[in-house]
Amino acid sequence: MTAGPFKRLASFAVDAILIFSVIFFSWLFFGENVMQWIIGYESGEDIAQYTAIAYHYLGFTLANYIYQGVMRGRTFGRRFVYLSMSGQVNWWSLFMREVIWKCYLWLFALTFIDIILLIPLLFVFPAVFFLDFLLIAFTRTRKTIRDRVTHTKIILDDVVYPF
Repeated sequence: MTAGPFKRLASFAVDAILIFSVIFFSWLFFGENVMQWIIGYESGEDIAQYTAIAYHYLGFTLANYIYQGVMRGRTFGRRFVYLSMSGQVNWWSLFMREVIWKCYLWLFALTFIDIILLIPLLFVFPAVFFLDFLLIAFTRTRKTIRDRVTHTKIILDDVVYPF
C-alpha cells in the first residue's frame, strides 16, 4: 500500500531536521571559512548572508542526496513512520528524485518564479507543496511527479487494519 501525504510529510520533517542540524553545525565550525576561501570575501561584507544561504541550501541538497543513497531510501524519517521507498532505488534515480525534482524544483519556485513574474512568495512556494499533497492524497497511485519520473514509490510498511 502506498503512503499518504501526512506520513510522507512527517518523514520529510524528521529527515530535514537531521540534515539541517548537521549543516548548521558544519557551518558553525568550518563553513564560513570555506566559503570565504572559495569566494574570497572578507567578514562583514554584504555578501556574507548570501554565502550562508547558498552554503545551507547546497549543503542540504548534497547531504540529502548522500543520506538517501547510503540509506538506500530507508531513511530514519521513513523508518520512524514505517515507510520505505521501492522501485528503482539507485544513485541516478535518487539524483533525479531528490536533487532535480525536489530541491531544485523548490529552489525554482522560491527564486525565479517570484523574481521574474513578481508573484509573492506567499503563493508560489506553498503551491509546490500543495501540488504534491494533491497528487498524493487524490490520485489512485498516490505518486508525485518525481515518483512517476524516477519509477519509485513510497510504500507503507505498517499494519493496516480493515476497520
